[in-house]
Amino acid sequence: MFCATLCSSFCANIVANPFDVVKSRMQNMTISADGKAMYSGMADCFVKSVKAEGPTVLYAGFTPAFIKLAPYTVISLTLADKLTKAVTGKDAL
Repeated sequence: MFCATLCSSFCANIVANPFDVVKSRMQNMTISADGKAMYSGMADCFVKSVKAEGPTVLYAGFTPAFIKLAPYTVISLTLADKLTKAVTGKDAL
């Protein structure tokens, strides 16, 4: 159970991290004095980031995100399984 929840947390981070990076860049972009934004949207931010810094930029901050999500996933999925088994007598997962 422990290994399965760690693997699910790892996979969730692999999928979600590029979106988090783009979201953070969109939130932190500056608007120039003439009113033009650095990015016109999420797709533009994605393309410009990858062109400027390479595809690995999409996984910036992966380790802290994984360290934050892994304990939550392990605890919540294990707890859900144990509580479901206690209440219904069947395994949840």
